[in-house]
Amino acid sequence: MSLAVNPELDLGAFAERLATTGRAHIPEILTQAAAERLRTALERETPWSRSINIGGRGADVPVDTFERFPPDQQHGLYQQVWMEAERAFQYLFDRFRITETRAAGGPVPSALMEADDFLNGPFLDFARRLTGRDEASFVDCQATRYVQGHFLTRHDDAREDHGRLYAYVLGLSREWRTDWGGLLQFLGPDGHVEEAFAPAFNSLNVFKVPADHAVSIVAPFAGAPRLSITGWIRSRR
Repeated sequence: MSLAVNPELDLGAFAERLATTGRAHIPEILTQAAAERLRTALERETPWSRSINIGGRGADVPVDTFERFPPDQQHGLYQQVWMEAERAFQYLFDRFRITETRAAGGPVPSALMEADDFLNGPFLDFARRLTGRDEASFVDCQATRYVQGHFLTRHDDAREDHGRLYAYVLGLSREWRTDWGGLLQFLGPDGHVEEAFAPAFNSLNVFKVPADHAVSIVAPFAGAPRLSITGWIRSRR
């Protein structure tokens, strides 16, 4: 598999929108073959963990382990997450930490290792031109999967010690329906949704950090998982 940014993109138009609004949605970011390969890797090859935040402490539990918990234990964890989500930052989704696992010498599917190399190679050069930020020097990444009932509440991604410049979401969901939820929502000071991006296959959403945003809950009737590779364009590791 060879990953490459689509050479037909009108970079100038997207750079102008990003500079004006602080966010941009870029369709057809990769070649179709590369996007399909990444989607297949997320569907069939990725060792997912269920990521939850209990009492302000995040935990990643391998999905096959989580699903062996007794049903009442699973339900109790979900109940606590939902209760805390009413008033505090909270999340529930599946993920695989590509950058961190690779740095620790753990096993990473070959397609996701290539994605990590691409993001810190050709994509990083593209990101500098898109954002106008020459100090961008590192892109971290994780695979994410939102299934029915998964969500991410309001937050702004601010972490000064991490050198985060922009956040990105590489969408890999096929034929997603907007009413299935899973929308990347940008929130104004009054709490209203200023803009929202629906999951779209082979698309890139980029936004400047900090920015208040959330991922709306995936509906119980959603017919597929919301798949993506996400992370931050950073000024340092």
